[in-house]
Amino acid sequence: MAESTEKQCLQCGAKLLPGRRFCLVCQSQVPDATPRAEGQLSDIMRKIPSTRRPDKTLIFVPERREARLKKQRRNRRALIVSLITCAILVLVSIALWRTNEQKKIQVQRQRRELMARRELDLYAKSLENFYTDFGRYPNAKEGLAALLTRPSTLAGWRGPYIEGDYSVDPWGSEYVYKALNDGAAYQLFTRGPDGETTDRVFLEVSSKQ
Repeated sequence: MAESTEKQCLQCGAKLLPGRRFCLVCQSQVPDATPRAEGQLSDIMRKIPSTRRPDKTLIFVPERREARLKKQRRNRRALIVSLITCAILVLVSIALWRTNEQKKIQVQRQRRELMARRELDLYAKSLENFYTDFGRYPNAKEGLAALLTRPSTLAGWRGPYIEGDYSVDPWGSEYVYKALNDGAAYQLFTRGPDGETTDRVFLEVSSKQ
């Protein structure tokens, strides 16, 4: 078999690169090495094993440091401005939401009040028709139900005097009907949003007698 032409270091036995005067492993001198041309140094360096990892060593350069600090300050100011802007937008959104909610509540209150006025007017007309037929208004025992269904003790009833049962106001409480002087007069009212928790009269109709 032909002997290998590759040379080995006499000290450590490592393979020697052509033209190298020193072993790359143990740094011992090669006795019969011939120097290579200076232009071939780059070729030799390429053959040296390397991890090829980028050098992360930071070099202090005053100019770069000042530029980096300026950039950091600029980014910090931009972040602060963004946070302030976001906070302002959130506050404005909350204010608009509250305003819209208040408007909705106000509109709903107005609608219920208009509905209550309309129902009270319907009852007032119906009670006047009842008075025309009987010369009196329903007494306390008969109540508003006498306008919709005939009481068993009442003859000559020509109702119904009202189209439907509106005895419950738009806030979920019953209208308060009070017969005065055994039906000679009446008072009909609603306590409004407060319902039965207050004695205050919110809207009212009464007899013309």
